[in-house]
Amino acid sequence: MKIFQLALVIGSLGVTGHVLHAEPASNVSKILTTHTPEADGHSPEAMAAAGKKFLDALGDDLKKQAALPYDSDEKAKWTNVPPRGPQGGVRLGDCDDKQLKLACDLLRTVMSRQGYEKARNIMLADDLLLRNGEPRPGFGAENFWLAVFGEPSATEPWAIQLDGHHVAINLSFHGENVSMSPSFIGTQPKAIKYAGKDIEVMKGESGVAYKLINTLSDEQKRVAIISKKRGGIATAAGKDGVVPEPVGFACNELNAEQRALVVELLEEYVGDLPKRYAKKRMEQLAKEIDQMKLAWSGPTSLESDISYRLQGPTLIIEYACQDLGGDPLDHLHSMYRNPTNEYGAATLK
Repeated sequence: MKIFQLALVIGSLGVTGHVLHAEPASNVSKILTTHTPEADGHSPEAMAAAGKKFLDALGDDLKKQAALPYDSDEKAKWTNVPPRGPQGGVRLGDCDDKQLKLACDLLRTVMSRQGYEKARNIMLADDLLLRNGEPRPGFGAENFWLAVFGEPSATEPWAIQLDGHHVAINLSFHGENVSMSPSFIGTQPKAIKYAGKDIEVMKGESGVAYKLINTLSDEQKRVAIISKKRGGIATAAGKDGVVPEPVGFACNELNAEQRALVVELLEEYVGDLPKRYAKKRMEQLAKEIDQMKLAWSGPTSLESDISYRLQGPTLIIEYACQDLGGDPLDHLHSMYRNPTNEYGAATLK
């Protein structure tokens, strides 16, 4: 695969950290930055068609890598650390231009614009961790894997998985039922320059949370803040089935303004799904807010080194700054799980 020269320009975004602007570091990066994905709606039929179109464009060898049984053990082997192979699925860096464009079209069809652009921006941000633009095992947009589990269908169960450094998205489909659990979203650096714009990859996941914690009274904060220092993520890779004990402030005591911010925070995660499926999931979660708890670790001032967890009967959301890289505000991790519907299990009953 041809490697393009990587150019880094450091500029101010007016926030902690830097914006790093990179020319395409690889052919995958070039397609991600130049191709506008096509999405023929988000119906079960459209999603299945996009999945079949992608698989049909692969040669025999790549298709064997990409097309896996629905119940494959590879589903649970996703990772957010720089993967070095062999991975389940086809490596994007091994795909040609047509195949890459169809991969983008598939992702855009099964995700909202918000979700697709978030995943794309994470992959482009990973290019900035390359060394002088040279290939680096596990890093860069080339080193993400896309797998299709089962035969794409409008009526029968199937799934896709995109995973690599800082992104592991598991989407399971069964007709009108879609699950996005478990899914990991992270980034390093936190900001990139794309199409002439400065973009904070996870701006919503952090910004709304700061707003929420700072609407709490001092008494409410004493319950919500469980530690003066940031903690870790309890439900990340390799932690399928782990359900932490809910801790923190009970959301049934929130006022209307605070509840609206909880909804807004939920939408930052659930909104990665296409609107019709996000709406269905949000309706379910809206009924559970009174059973949720919010736990915060670290300071409450903007741009602080923090972690938080929002947890309810069918929800675990976690977010945490990370030490690796020198600036914890420039290296972020988050997790979304529905412990009652991991990998679409609930739709199979």
